[in-house]
Amino acid sequence: MVDMAKMKEEALQRKRQHEEKELKKQLGLDKRPARRSSSASRERTRTAGRGTTRNPSAQRALAQRPQPKKRKRSVSRWVLDILLVLGALLVVLVMLSPFR
Repeated sequence: MVDMAKMKEEALQRKRQHEEKELKKQLGLDKRPARRSSSASRERTRTAGRGTTRNPSAQRALAQRPQPKKRKRSVSRWVLDILLVLGALLVVLVMLSPFR
C-alpha cells in the first residue's frame, strides 16, 4: 500500500517535470528572435512591458498547473510541538514563580 502511494507520487512528479519541460520549450520558441519590420518592433516594445506571452496554450498550461499540496502534519509532530509549548510554559513558570 505504501509502495503504491510512493509510486503514484513519483509518477505525478515525473509528469509535472515533463509538462514544465514542454512549457519551457514552447515559451522558448516564442522568444526566438525573428526578422520583423519596424512597425512590428514598435508593437513588440509596446507589449514587452506587459510580461505576457503570445502563446495562449502556454498561458493555459501555466494557469492549469496544479500547486503542490501542503503535507499534513504527522501525529508525532503534533506531540512534539505540544511538549515544546508545555516545556516553555514550565520554564516561564519556574522563572517567574513567587514561591522561591
